[in-house]
Amino acid sequence: MMAKGKKVKSSIKEEKKPELKADENKTDGKGKELYWIIGIMAICLLIIILVPYISKELNTFKYQSLTFTKEKFGEISVYHYYYSFSYNGENYQYNLFLRNDPRKNNVRVSGEITYPSPSETIYVSINGEEMMKCKNSLRDIYSLAGFMQDNMFKVKSGYPDEEFAEKNNLTYVDCGTHPDSMVIVIKEGNETKIENQGNCYTINIADCQILDAIEKFEVQSVIDAKKRAKTSNL
Repeated sequence: MMAKGKKVKSSIKEEKKPELKADENKTDGKGKELYWIIGIMAICLLIIILVPYISKELNTFKYQSLTFTKEKFGEISVYHYYYSFSYNGENYQYNLFLRNDPRKNNVRVSGEITYPSPSETIYVSINGEEMMKCKNSLRDIYSLAGFMQDNMFKVKSGYPDEEFAEKNNLTYVDCGTHPDSMVIVIKEGNETKIENQGNCYTINIADCQILDAIEKFEVQSVIDAKKRAKTSNL
């Protein structure tokens, strides 16, 4: 009889596949990290894009027909408005910067401010003796001349006192001296206001409010010009 065979246990063990759970967890962790980094970068980019826009919107306002933006020049706040115009076939952009908020400028204006054609001369008559006692008077007064010259007008200066003008070899300019030209007389008054008589505009200055009066004149002249342009296009 044949001996019963014994079962022989195999000494060869089946190789187990390595567990990948730890690596998979690491991969998932890295993926989440990447998503977080991309998300943070996207938020930062969005902030960089939106903050200037939001800031501009918050600092932008409309005064009558003009849209101003409050800006900073160092520590100085200014109010910026710009417009375009054509001259001799060329296009220009003018940037109007104000030190005062136009919404709070209560200088009274009577009548409409109308400029002549650029080929004509505008006469600016300044009582320098009265104005010199005010701080920054020259800077504020000549900003008006700069405003008109930058808008391509010809400007000549004069003095409103005939006797003083003759003694000091200055040009005498008053409302009656150049009836066919635009004349702007800047002098001291009891109230800061702007008055109009035909082609003559008198800027009365009280309590050294030169800057208030000059900026009001500039802003109102732009508003009136826009009204005329809109009416003529109807």
